[in-house]
Amino acid sequence: MLTMLEEVVLLAVDERTGCLRSTREFGTAYALVGAVFFDLALARKIDTDTEGIHIIDRTPVGNPTLDRALERMSRRPDLKTVRDWIEELFLDRADLEGEALASLTTAGILRHEKSKLLWIIDVERFPLVDNQPQQHVKTRLAKAILTDGIPDTRDIMLVSVAEACGLLGYIVSDADLKARQERIRVLTGLETISRNVRDAILGLDQSVRATTARMA
Repeated sequence: MLTMLEEVVLLAVDERTGCLRSTREFGTAYALVGAVFFDLALARKIDTDTEGIHIIDRTPVGNPTLDRALERMSRRPDLKTVRDWIEELFLDRADLEGEALASLTTAGILRHEKSKLLWIIDVERFPLVDNQPQQHVKTRLAKAILTDGIPDTRDIMLVSVAEACGLLGYIVSDADLKARQERIRVLTGLETISRNVRDAILGLDQSVRATTARMA
């Protein structure tokens, strides 16, 4: 099974061009960290409440990316909230994306291509070799959004992080997305950790955008 981090990165791959896409540049970077939190929560390593985030098991997961994040969290008991940790691990966003892409490439799901733009600028693409994993993730997300049943916890988390980084528009039509906003709001509020991560991502994204606008 793919990690939540791998699923988020896979959703960002344009199936036509192999380029990574998003409608929210900073939101996507924060969402990668949120996906790591969800992976650790699903592995029963961390938990959250209304006040903060807690490590409940320091035993390694067996995934280098997740184990590095867990070890880092163990060394910083001074950081208490989801927002604190998303800001802290945001510094590793390039590594998170790169490691997920490398893992998906090793698994034979993506192919790594590098070319030159104007003979100077490196351009990297990750065309799909096997499109079934991406279609599987999209189908789960679409079902969660467009039907009225209660999805499993993993899919609730995936909706939360995909919504926060602007990836849902690649899953369902604009009309469906608009019509199902209340459904999405309900789903992202069902799980405490999903709600906390989504709120932290959106808050940090807004703060970064406001700072960038002031500096422009």
